[in-house]
Amino acid sequence: MVTGSMVDAAHKVVGAPIIAFIGCDGSGKSTLSVEVADILNKTRQTSLVYLGLGSGDIGRRIQQLPFIGPTIERVLSRKAKKTRTPGENIPGVLTAFVVFLFSCKRFFAFKKLLKGHQNNIQIVTDRYPQAELAGCCDGPGLSAGRTQNPIIAWLVCIEKRLYQKMASVHPTVIIFLDVDLQTAAARKPDHNVDLLATKIEKTRMLRFDGAPIEKIDARQSYAAVKEQALAIIEKYTA
Repeated sequence: MVTGSMVDAAHKVVGAPIIAFIGCDGSGKSTLSVEVADILNKTRQTSLVYLGLGSGDIGRRIQQLPFIGPTIERVLSRKAKKTRTPGENIPGVLTAFVVFLFSCKRFFAFKKLLKGHQNNIQIVTDRYPQAELAGCCDGPGLSAGRTQNPIIAWLVCIEKRLYQKMASVHPTVIIFLDVDLQTAAARKPDHNVDLLATKIEKTRMLRFDGAPIEKIDARQSYAAVKEQALAIIEKYTA
């Protein structure tokens, strides 16, 4: 659990730094977070924690299954999209439960983060949960849709509390790798362009409850982005 002793009055994590990388698919956050964690680990014990759901990769793997893969992926994607769309009815208990399990997976990864922090291990994260926008950008998966089913409503309530707990822990710094649609689409040609556009727009709206955010133009070369990211980290952790 996230306890009050882990966070000071301003929601800042007390102790070992937590450095979060966020950005749309194609921004380079996954590649950069891995390398940065390796670099930082040379001078201070550092752990990399992935805080995404991995649902997109799972969907793409399902789509590659012979014969039935594309059909199954379309059905799952349609249900997931409906669940994440504001005002739409959540399509059934099973769908809601699957979405809830993905959120639990994220929460367990977050507990791993906190355990490392308690042991004075510096943390680098790929993504970071937020409670501002539901249905996208690593926010609650169930809160965007509607339901009159009491079981689903119960899952929605629990999931919302999980995200509020996670979002209450502010990283030392959030490094936002900002890209435009053209760059993201070129780097991720297998991704849906409309979905990429939505992620870019929504990510730029996030404030993470006032946590420190430093933006880098991730259209630059990887080397330039890495250099700027390391400079930001030094600024916040020196």
